Amino acid sequence: MKFVIKIITIVLTGFLVIPGCHKVAELPYYSKGTKPQLTASSSSIAPAIADSNKTVLTLTWTDPKYATDSNHVKFVIEVDSAGKNFANAATKTVTKALATSFTGRDLNTILLNYGYQLGSPVKLDIRVVSSYANNNERIPSDIVNVSVTPYSDPSKLATEKTTVTGAASTSTNPSNTFTWSPAFPGYTGIVSYVIEYDSATKNFANPKQVAGYGGASVYSATLTQGDMNTTGIASGIAPGTSGKVEYRIKATTASGAIAYSTAVSVTITTFSPVPANLFIVGDATLGGWNNPVPVPSQQFSKVDAYKFSITTWLNGGKNYLFLPVNGDWGHKYGGVGGNGSNNTAGDDFKPEGSDLKAPASDGIYQIVVDFQTNKFTVTPIPVPSNLYIVGDATPGGWNNPVPVPAQQFTRLDNVTFGIVVNLTADKNYLFLPVNGDWGHKFGFNGANNGNNVNGDALKAEGGDMKAPSTSGLYLIIVNFATSSWTVTPYTGPANLYIVGDATPGGWNNPVPTPSQQFSQNTTGIFQLTLPLTADKSFLFLPVNGDWGHKYGGTGASNSNNVMGDHIKAEGGDLKAPSTSGNYTITVNFMNMTYKVQ
Repeated sequence: MKFVIKIITIVLTGFLVIPGCHKVAELPYYSKGTKPQLTASSSSIAPAIADSNKTVLTLTWTDPKYATDSNHVKFVIEVDSAGKNFANAATKTVTKALATSFTGRDLNTILLNYGYQLGSPVKLDIRVVSSYANNNERIPSDIVNVSVTPYSDPSKLATEKTTVTGAASTSTNPSNTFTWSPAFPGYTGIVSYVIEYDSATKNFANPKQVAGYGGASVYSATLTQGDMNTTGIASGIAPGTSGKVEYRIKATTASGAIAYSTAVSVTITTFSPVPANLFIVGDATLGGWNNPVPVPSQQFSKVDAYKFSITTWLNGGKNYLFLPVNGDWGHKYGGVGGNGSNNTAGDDFKPEGSDLKAPASDGIYQIVVDFQTNKFTVTPIPVPSNLYIVGDATPGGWNNPVPVPAQQFTRLDNVTFGIVVNLTADKNYLFLPVNGDWGHKFGFNGANNGNNVNGDALKAEGGDMKAPSTSGLYLIIVNFATSSWTVTPYTGPANLYIVGDATPGGWNNPVPTPSQQFSQNTTGIFQLTLPLTADKSFLFLPVNGDWGHKYGGTGASNSNNVMGDHIKAEGGDLKAPSTSGNYTITVNFMNMTYKVQ
């Protein structure tokens, strides 16, 4: 029995051993391949705009001989600035081929995205990296160097119209639309656009920009009649005449590369534009040639859609100009002839014109500028000999004639009047050049009671003026040079005295009275006649016997004009005339001056 079992065991073992001895075929082995050899068709390329869509560089390379079907192999072309070790490489993937090509625009875009400037050669490192389709077994080629010069790739500009015209009355209506294609196609950064223009005969020698249009990634602009007109006038086309203006697009990349489109031409018939504001500047004005000019005294008021008006002081025989923007010398309006050749009573004007000459005599003038006729007028406005205040804000009410001297102004100089008067809160008043006559008046340059109660712009035949909201004693100063008036609470003294070694009483305080006490004949104006000692000093005191307050010179002690000057509270000692004698001293707290006669 044991023998039988052994036989069976041997047989079964034989069956188990026989299959385990079968020889299996070898597993497949794929070669790593060899380094591809890269060749460039050129080592230096300077493409032009005409080469944008043409092949300018061809790359070829050898088969790396991977042990697999070529469908499973890919090639990645890497391009980077020389020496950058392909840290920020531009790439292009190729399959089923051992060559590829680049157009002029392909290479230009790569260089622009790196931020290189136009016209300067750039050295590039190029290599091909082969691999299986799953990126295994990457093998880079040796580096090939190619120099490429980036070029301008501008927009293409089109104009809707080639001839335009307009009028001041329709200046805000659309006139012409410009459209343009993107510059530097393929560039991934931001490109900003502006419209430039110049006279068609100037070849953009001094290009100007159309303000308010263009921008980043903007490809059209619709200009108004006023906009087109501005470009025409700025290009030297006189209002009412026709001329040709050229326009182009200036495109700028984020890194500063600039390209200019081919120009398009538009024939423009210009008109005189109406600015939003108008100002007067020049040595004929109180502000001189300083720019910006003082406002509101040298700013015109708009009368209607075409006219501006101002009443202002002009220095005789001096010069002036009109400005549409205060503080800006970029644009101006002046004469049509040479400097100072205009009719001083009014004439034609034009943009960027010559200096205008003022009338021969100093004085107040009304200037009216008409942008519909391109003419201006200059009319003298006489400064009245006298001035009075009337109205229910005054003690005399609306009764005319008014009580004098209480409601008669004092003439402070050629163009200025002053008065100290009680005003009733929130009531009204006007100024009269002739007492008892309603034929002429001066009031607010606006609607009744629309004025600033502390002072405002003045005009002949103007509206009623509202008094401050608190009743009291006020100083009113009317200035016909600036066509304005001011209202301030009166702070002058009730009494006035003189002290100093120039006076008989010396520096003793209190001073002798009444010999050194002033009389106040008109509120705010004090007068005293007394002997003064030559070259000595004095001061004015509001309270006799009190050194707490005084009135003296505005400069250092004894630096004043001995025949009269300005004064201020707590000022310096005043010097007497160089000859001893009797003098009449008048102190005016309306304009803070004194005079010695």
